[in-house]
Amino acid sequence: MFLISNRLYLNLYRTHVTITLRLSYDQFTWLGALCRRSKQTQSAVIRSLIENGTVRERITKEHIHIIRQLIGESTNLNQLAKQANTYGFFAVAKRCEEVAQHINQLIKQLKDDR
Repeated sequence: MFLISNRLYLNLYRTHVTITLRLSYDQFTWLGALCRRSKQTQSAVIRSLIENGTVRERITKEHIHIIRQLIGESTNLNQLAKQANTYGFFAVAKRCEEVAQHINQLIKQLKDDR
């Protein structure tokens, strides 16, 4: 709290300031796209841009599904590594390449969605 006069105190944490913002049509559509992707209000997006410089979109159900697939594939890869240590790498080399390619596809899909 800050002392403004002998009797008046102002709490800056409770004071809300309203501003008017002029945007071009392109800027307004970009703001709308950010709001839709992040599922946040325009005010929240602008605050995030001011505080962090970026707005990150929320994780969608599709992303969660892809991440779960990656977890499953990494488990498969660990099992193949164990088999490679037990029986030799050449016995599981082809399956390792297939799993590695599938993991790369999933990672590329996640990157393309962002």
